[in-house]
Amino acid sequence: MPNPYPLALRERAVTAYETRGDSYAAVAEEFAIAQRTLERWVSRARETGSPAPQEKGGGWSSPVLLEVMHAVVAEKPDATVRELTRLYNARVPRAHRVSRSSLLRALRRTGYVFKKNARGPRKPIGPMSGPSGRPSSPGSPR
Repeated sequence: MPNPYPLALRERAVTAYETRGDSYAAVAEEFAIAQRTLERWVSRARETGSPAPQEKGGGWSSPVLLEVMHAVVAEKPDATVRELTRLYNARVPRAHRVSRSSLLRALRRTGYVFKKNARGPRKPIGPMSGPSGRPSSPGSPR
């Protein structure tokens, strides 16, 4: 959701509508806002005394219990996120279990740095297959 219009603009538009007696459309055009927006501001000013925007609401709260997460990270600080998720879910009741992505977001939000994956076998260095062409003899013209 975008941020609300500034309170100063709202107050000027509502005052202009109520003092001049112009139509909603004329005042809305002057302030470069939608007519319905001005109607809502005027209605809110009449009901509450101010055209101030309502508080932002909604959103989701994190299902991760931070105390448990901190304890799991302190116990195994070099574990991957997948391992931390398993340890976390083993400590909490079934209703509070979370997915790997939920724990990852909680870790990022609280400032933890984490490993992306566990150390696996090292990849060999060097050619994987032999040359595909036959070798040329020294000094042969191309």
